[in-house]
Amino acid sequence: MSSTRTRFAVAAAAALALAIPLAIRNADAATTPTAAAASLTPAQALAAVQANMTSANQVNTKPHINTMTRAQNVNVYQVAPGVYAYTSSMAIDDDGSDPDPDPDHQGETTFQDSNGKQLAAHHVPFYVLGDDCWDRKTPCPHFFYKEHNIKGRQFALMFYNGKVIGSIFGDTQTANNQTTSDNDSRELGEASVKAASLLGIPSSGTTGGVDNGVTVVIFSGSSWVVNGTNANLNANAQAMVQQALDSLGTGPGTPPTTPPTGSTFEAETGALSPGGTFDSNHLGFTGTGFANTANAVGAYVDIPVTAATAGTETLSFRYSDGTTAARPATISVNSTSRGTLNFPITANWDTWATASISVPLTAGTNTIRITSTTAGGDANIDSVTISQ
Repeated sequence: MSSTRTRFAVAAAAALALAIPLAIRNADAATTPTAAAASLTPAQALAAVQANMTSANQVNTKPHINTMTRAQNVNVYQVAPGVYAYTSSMAIDDDGSDPDPDPDHQGETTFQDSNGKQLAAHHVPFYVLGDDCWDRKTPCPHFFYKEHNIKGRQFALMFYNGKVIGSIFGDTQTANNQTTSDNDSRELGEASVKAASLLGIPSSGTTGGVDNGVTVVIFSGSSWVVNGTNANLNANAQAMVQQALDSLGTGPGTPPTTPPTGSTFEAETGALSPGGTFDSNHLGFTGTGFANTANAVGAYVDIPVTAATAGTETLSFRYSDGTTAARPATISVNSTSRGTLNFPITANWDTWATASISVPLTAGTNTIRITSTTAGGDANIDSVTISQ
C-alpha cells in the first residue's frame, strides 16, 4: 500500500472545455471491449465527461482529499450509468514488484496481475482508491469502490494536458485499521510511476507529481477488468482506450449508427418469453435498455408499435450480435408470420447494426414479435423503427 512521501507540485494544464453531451451506457458488457467503428479524439471524449461532472451527478456527499495539496475539494461524479469520474492531483505511487531507490518504496500492491504477482509500478499504469469507507457507513458518504461494482484491475481512462492513457485499479490508500501510514482512505489523486510517465508527469516518488488537472474516468463492470501479467497489462489497457473514448462521445439518445427516419419504439416497452431479460449492460443502446431473450429456439420479444394509417411499412430493427454466428428470427405482426429476417454478427455486443423487413401494419397499435429460429436465441434488440 501507499506510504507518505514528500512531493513537489508541478503546475497543471487547464482541462479542455468543449461542450459535448454524454450518453455512455452501463459498461458491464458480456465480452471484453474492443475498438468501435467510430473514432473520437481525447478532447471530444474529455469534454463529454466534463459536461456531466455536475452537482446533480455527484456521488459523494462529503469531499475527498486531494492527495497532493491536502485540500478537501475532490468530488466524484457518475457521468453515466456505471461510469465514474473525478479530477484531482497525481501523486506518484512506486509500490510494487519493481526495485526502486525511493526510501518509501514497498514491495506489495493491493491487487495483483492475473498470475497473482504484485503489480509493477514502473511497468503497469494504475490508479489508487481508498481501501474502505472511512466513515464506516452504508452507503458511504465518500466514494467507495466496492459500492459501485469496481474491482481490482478495473479499467479507467486518465486524461492530462491533452493526453489520454488506459490504466487499471491497482492499489489502495490506507484502511481504517492500519496505522503504518499517514495516508487516508478518503484521498484521491495517486497513480503509479508508469501512469505518470505515460502522461508526461514527473514520475519521481519523492519530487514528482502534479497538483491537479488529472481526470480519471472509471468504467465499472466485469468486462472492463483488465487481465494480463506485469509484462502485458500496459499493452492490454492501451488497447482498450479507443473503445472507451468512442463510448464517451455520443450525444444523449443518439446511437453510434443513425437509424432510419421514422417512428422508433424501444424494445424495453414490450414483453419477453420466459427466461428473457431487459438489460442495460452494453454500450450504445437507446432508451433505457434492450431485449435479451433466452438462448433457445422459439424465444421471442414482443414490441408494441403504432402506425398512423394502414399499409406496408419497413421495420428496421436496431440490434447487436457479438457471437460468431448470425441469429435469424421470424418476424410476426399481430400473430401472423411475415417471414424470416437475418441478424448478422456485429463486431461485439457494444456495436449496433440495423436489419430491415417490409410488412403490412394496421392503423393503431400492432404487436411485432421477433422469434428466434436457432438455439442461440434472438440477437439483442434495442428498438424498431417504422418508415415507408
